[in-house]
Amino acid sequence: MLIVDDDPDVLEVFQDVLETKHYKVYPLLSPRYIFKTIKDFNPDLIILDIMLNGMDGRAVFKELRLNPETTQIPIIMASARYDENYITSQKYHPNDYLEKPFNMADLLQKVDALIEN
Repeated sequence: MLIVDDDPDVLEVFQDVLETKHYKVYPLLSPRYIFKTIKDFNPDLIILDIMLNGMDGRAVFKELRLNPETTQIPIIMASARYDENYITSQKYHPNDYLEKPFNMADLLQKVDALIEN
């Protein structure tokens, strides 16, 4: 599972929670090398923050959806600023949405649901 968030503390929380459930996590502070990372790591799920330092996670998400090599990877968008209604109103929809600050049980439930499918 690939997690992209520009806040090292948030990234660490994601990683700690998911690794307690034995998920293999690759943390990424910037989406700059996301396609290379995906090629090398081959994640079965991506958690992508919307507000990234100097970049817009929505633009990164759109690139992932338009690229034939990454279009099938489930993606959970995460944000403290935007709510779920905003995210679902966009042209491209993530597989799920996680509002920050997030509840660990919600995170695990969403991840489990997408990984099992």
